[in-house]
Amino acid sequence: MRKNTVFKNDQGRQEILTMYDAALLGCGVGIKQRVCKTSFGDTYMVEAGEENEDILVLLHGASSNSTSWISDFHVYAQKYKVIAVDIIGEPGKSAETRLSYETMDYALWLHEVFDAMQIKKAHIVGLSQGGWLAVRFAGCFPERVNKMVLLSPAGIVRTAGSFIFKAIFYSLFGKAGRKKINEIILGEQSVDPKVIEFMDLMQDHVNARMDKEYIFQDEELENLTMPVLFIGGRRDVIRSTEQISKRLGGILPDLKTIIDENKGHVLVDTSEEIVNFLQN
Repeated sequence: MRKNTVFKNDQGRQEILTMYDAALLGCGVGIKQRVCKTSFGDTYMVEAGEENEDILVLLHGASSNSTSWISDFHVYAQKYKVIAVDIIGEPGKSAETRLSYETMDYALWLHEVFDAMQIKKAHIVGLSQGGWLAVRFAGCFPERVNKMVLLSPAGIVRTAGSFIFKAIFYSLFGKAGRKKINEIILGEQSVDPKVIEFMDLMQDHVNARMDKEYIFQDEELENLTMPVLFIGGRRDVIRSTEQISKRLGGILPDLKTIIDENKGHVLVDTSEEIVNFLQN
């Protein structure tokens, strides 16, 4: 484990957490903030919706936190008890311990969170690296997952070499270069300015992980016997949506795929499609 490597400095950490608190205050949905203890460190989460045995767990992407789900809380909370978890080692309020992608530690950590929250079984929605975590957890503990939704997930196919080259190149140009990386990720799709502000803030103040990419083996994906929905954007410059769809379709027994022709890696306004899948 590596600790205290998430934020570049204390000022950046404070700016991100200030935006975090402001987002929660302005979300327009009654929420609760919870912290649970795990052997890997304290884990922070945001809850919405009434007490309900039908639970929906949301896992955000890398260099992000639970506020990335704020705009969808009002939709999910109508049907579920929603729990958005700040993934450990990411720029939220959970412990800054970064676990290895090569071990089962992330799955074990989330299992401890489920136990601490007395979650016997839940639906899981994972975005990008959060999708990777959802697959890791569901592969290790399929009995704890009802249905799973993967939004532009990592770990299925390798990141495009062209994107890696551009990310490395523009990272050499400081703040302007980091902003350019976000522009490449977003492409031409229309996105709320608050989303862009959030992404730029993360680029400025978070130490991105540089670990070797972990791609799941076929036998690991074969453990995903629960119903799975994959949503991807045709214009995703980070990973090929077509390749993800093809690989998952050749392995998973119960897969539904939605490819949005006008979106890239950043998927917004997908909550109604997700709820339709979970309800049906």
